[in-house]
Amino acid sequence: MESEAREVLRRPITDRSAWKGCELPNRQDWIYTLAPAAIAEIDATLARLRENPVPLTEIRREHFPLTPIADDFAKILDELENGRGFMVIRGLPFGKYDDDDIARIFWGVGTHFGHPISQNASGDLLGHVRAIEGLKYMDKNVRGYQTNAELFFHNDNCDIVGLLCFRKAKSGGVSRLASAVTLYNEVLSKHPEYIDVLARGFHYDLRGEELPGVSPLTPHRVPVYSYYEGRLSCRYVYTAIVTAARKAGLVFTKQETEAMEFLNETAAREDVRLDMVLEPGDMQFCNNHIVLHSRTAYEEWPESDRKRHMLRLWLNNPNGRKLAPEFGDRYGHGIGMGVPPVSGTTRAEVA
Repeated sequence: MESEAREVLRRPITDRSAWKGCELPNRQDWIYTLAPAAIAEIDATLARLRENPVPLTEIRREHFPLTPIADDFAKILDELENGRGFMVIRGLPFGKYDDDDIARIFWGVGTHFGHPISQNASGDLLGHVRAIEGLKYMDKNVRGYQTNAELFFHNDNCDIVGLLCFRKAKSGGVSRLASAVTLYNEVLSKHPEYIDVLARGFHYDLRGEELPGVSPLTPHRVPVYSYYEGRLSCRYVYTAIVTAARKAGLVFTKQETEAMEFLNETAAREDVRLDMVLEPGDMQFCNNHIVLHSRTAYEEWPESDRKRHMLRLWLNNPNGRKLAPEFGDRYGHGIGMGVPPVSGTTRAEVA
């Protein structure tokens, strides 16, 4: 069933969400540094959790109140929803914590921005972004984070995605962000004929993560850009669109191909994208509806315990923007549910 016709935005957006990377390298207002008082509160919180253990998946904001900086985190959440759409949190003394504590800290910080949801068919609530030997980008049912290849700009299937740098690559692996709103403005300015194509959207490959008996493609076209209740939202994963077409034997129109190529090329432009190197302990949070992310290719260390490793959270913000049904319900089982676990259960493994 194709999506219903809805209002299409045909004017540029000029608020803070329409940023360009060339404007930001010399600014620090997208970086929040944890003060000594915040670190002391984190340490006290971890001590309480050791005395009264709580399983990682059951940790809620009340377990991790971080009272000295709770107001700052509320401002960060507002920036994610109503500002540029991304923030980086720095200053965590990474070397003083073991792996379990790092996971608790990341999870606890994430609870200030939303509720963790499943990231894959295994029901992982705490994801691990690391290359799996032998997997190749854009191969059947392979997701980009499982490789060390350069990724196309894309966004994830949640309101907010969080990354914590656990280990850096030997070289490369630079994080890249681009404003989906700026891209929309560029389309309006240079190729307004693509707007209807992008609003109609594409079918997506579920990459083997669909429930048993369910189609391997999204049940309807998912708009790349959706304008709903006065907010513009974006959903764009080029690889999933292309592999869906391969599976279904679909052929893109000339205009569909050109529209996607324009998005890919514009997001990668030096003046549009923002590059950043995440150091161990850095946490990056992005609003998936207005920010696309990517990563350069990287070279691994030969030692297994030094290989690049990021922790990831998919968060849904209960107070975030409302989404059009055909845009928000991408897997056909309800808005904001993430990837449906095949077993019906979720988990969070630290290692």
